[in-house]
Amino acid sequence: MLASGHINMNVLRLRFRVFFILILLAGGLSLNAQMIRIGLFNDEVVHSVTVSCTAGEYVIKQGDNRIDGFNKGDILFATLDGGRIMLHSREKQYGTFESVEIKSLSLSGSFRMRPVTPSLGSRSFDDDLILESKVDYMNIINSVDFDKYIAGVLETEVGPNANKELYKAHALLTRTYMLNNFDKHREEGFSLCDGTHCQAYKGKARLNPEIAKAVFETTGEIVADYHYKLITAVFHANSGGETQRASDVWIGDVDYLQAVIDPYSLHQPHAKWYDTISFTDWKNYLLEKGMKSVEKIPDELLYIQQRHRKKYFVLDKDTLMMTRIREDWNLKSTFFNMFPEEDGNRIVIWGKGYGHGVGLSQEGAIKMARDGFSYKDIIKFYFYNVRIMNFGDLPASSLPEMRYE
Repeated sequence: MLASGHINMNVLRLRFRVFFILILLAGGLSLNAQMIRIGLFNDEVVHSVTVSCTAGEYVIKQGDNRIDGFNKGDILFATLDGGRIMLHSREKQYGTFESVEIKSLSLSGSFRMRPVTPSLGSRSFDDDLILESKVDYMNIINSVDFDKYIAGVLETEVGPNANKELYKAHALLTRTYMLNNFDKHREEGFSLCDGTHCQAYKGKARLNPEIAKAVFETTGEIVADYHYKLITAVFHANSGGETQRASDVWIGDVDYLQAVIDPYSLHQPHAKWYDTISFTDWKNYLLEKGMKSVEKIPDELLYIQQRHRKKYFVLDKDTLMMTRIREDWNLKSTFFNMFPEEDGNRIVIWGKGYGHGVGLSQEGAIKMARDGFSYKDIIKFYFYNVRIMNFGDLPASSLPEMRYE
């Protein structure tokens, strides 16, 4: 249950401005019974799709009007035609519509969908499908139960072979991110997209039943800061042995995203990396970035050295953010040291970690889970002074807005 007690409905209406159905049980709001809209194939301009029912029973609707049933084994074809969606099955022509909903009549409904134009791989999804016609593309939306969505994200982001405690830790971060960003794509008619712009989601979790169990066993749990605000639930591949505080990467700073010495990320697949660059190119790059002191400082001082992660590379009175260097040179992290090759023409870069380094290190968390740490231990190791709690126990001022327009 989302709420351990009763929730005042007037407060919910005022705070949430909810435009979709809230499921109420015994006066409380059930988190795992709520639906979220996910924009599918959001990076593609889709004009036509095929949809097949793989489980359960569905009804095809246009607004409040029932068009037809849609059961296991049935196939639908939807094509954008003149700014409207032309819908038909193998046997029937249903006509053209501005929008169509394929709604499950049970909790076990699932379907498989494949974009035809452009031709893309098929994916399986739980619950409902909404197709909307836009000027030159089809808006494809999966209206899916919160926890089924979270399980799908875990299978996509974490993979099917992780430890259950790692799945639990990631379930909390995924749920926290989902709720904290519920309005991210509101103007497009859905909450989150299926790409890395939000959280990667390739459909229903099918490969490991432990994923669904981990999500179910943590239903409603989120991560909040000391002030009962949902945290910014960030993670990266590997910290290289030391995470980075948020203000060293982004403009803002928060208490719970501080630097953490992280031995669990050492000796993992992405703990170390290696690269080389031209010394002449490096020197010219520094000059282009306005570091005029390069012209008066000996060449042997132009190499970056870090015992711990730094926010800036400093030369005399000139500074350059390490995040800018990483981005411009396409490096795996900002945590690295430079050494000259013997001929002095090239620079060897020995790096640590992979990603921005803020928040949870995925490979470090994997090691912690294997070593017997619980999901709560993992969260509290990487996020300083946070609260693991039920979403329904947050104060009204911390509740996100949940709306579609």
